[in-house]
Amino acid sequence: MTTLLLMWIALLGADRINLTGERGAFVLTPFLVLTPLVCVAELIRRRRSATVITIPQPTMIFALLALTLLTLSVGSVFASRDLNSSGPRVVQLALMLGGAFSVILLASDRADLALLLARGARWGLLGFALFDVAQLLSWLDVLPKRIPEVGTILQLAPDMYAGVVPRLAGMVMDSNRGGLLLVLFGFLAARDQTDSPRAWRWLSLTAMLLLLTLSRSSMLAAAGAITVLLLSNGRPRLPRRFVAVCAAIVAVAVSLALLDSRLRSDAVAFVEPLQQRFTLLEGSSQDHLRLLERGVNTATQSVETVTHGIGYGSSHLALQDFFPGDRYGNFHSIYVGIFAEAGIFALLTLVLLIGAPITRPGPFQPLAAAVALFGVFYGALSEPAFWVALTLAWLLSPPTNSRPNASTNATAMPSTAPRSS
Repeated sequence: MTTLLLMWIALLGADRINLTGERGAFVLTPFLVLTPLVCVAELIRRRRSATVITIPQPTMIFALLALTLLTLSVGSVFASRDLNSSGPRVVQLALMLGGAFSVILLASDRADLALLLARGARWGLLGFALFDVAQLLSWLDVLPKRIPEVGTILQLAPDMYAGVVPRLAGMVMDSNRGGLLLVLFGFLAARDQTDSPRAWRWLSLTAMLLLLTLSRSSMLAAAGAITVLLLSNGRPRLPRRFVAVCAAIVAVAVSLALLDSRLRSDAVAFVEPLQQRFTLLEGSSQDHLRLLERGVNTATQSVETVTHGIGYGSSHLALQDFFPGDRYGNFHSIYVGIFAEAGIFALLTLVLLIGAPITRPGPFQPLAAAVALFGVFYGALSEPAFWVALTLAWLLSPPTNSRPNASTNATAMPSTAPRSS
């Protein structure tokens, strides 16, 4: 049972794996397969230990807000001009949200949940690194880009920036969503109090993998989480060894580039396409701003669209000039996207879902801030890591008026023992 939960955490975003071998109408990811198995295993565990499922007030509020968001999204589908796209995407939203909520709720009574989350995240980080190596070898034509070639189960071709630089995204097809998964894994891995002396190693690995994604949205999310962590604790909490490792990597790279002229020229040639990647002058940055403007204009074009949007999953219809022929084009923001697709009430519901955990001090407050910032410039409503992070922030954070109990097990998080109904 415990192994299933660890695998579920480690393979959260593994959509490079299609267990149907492209024979199905959708990508059958490990998340979709493992979620019902983990739920059944947790129910059996609870039955054996005679543990009743309790619903604290924050959990009830989260469930009501999530149900409201789903209801508004379903209602918006009837306004869509592409029901073949909108219908399945609402189902996908329900599976991602419902799967994350069900597993975290059923596992929330575990006294060792903090340890299991950390261990599963470490498995995920190691798996992410292995997938990065495989993508790099695929880019170098050492490994095939599809395994097998017919009925592909494993996709290894990396995303490319400027057609030259590979963006390594681990087990995730999209580099930005892969970066969000890394933020979640790094946060969970570093929270393990039983292995705090080695936290710097996992943070260093996370930082290195995050840089390889070239994802600005994910780096913004990580910066937000670190900022909230520092402000909430009143003093820096980053391990000194982690800072030392980052400084050493930068120092070695700069020294080699200065001492070896050939290496310096090669480095300049490789880095040249990236020189404007993290500036507002870069091409995709301008595209992002134009997409946000288009989304707001689309959402406010009439009273009807302000109320119910153009239909959940229908953004591509308004963006054919940006993404010709692409059925997955979107406004690159969860806030603008939900406003345009499902209306103002869906936007307000989503803002409450994301914003409420940020206002409550708790162990997952930094993670909620990371999710909120990531969504500003990227859509993530179909990403399991997004909903797992939000569910953790809601279900495993203590109420603001709660006081620590001296008799609580030191290995458990303050929120893992739900109150009795």
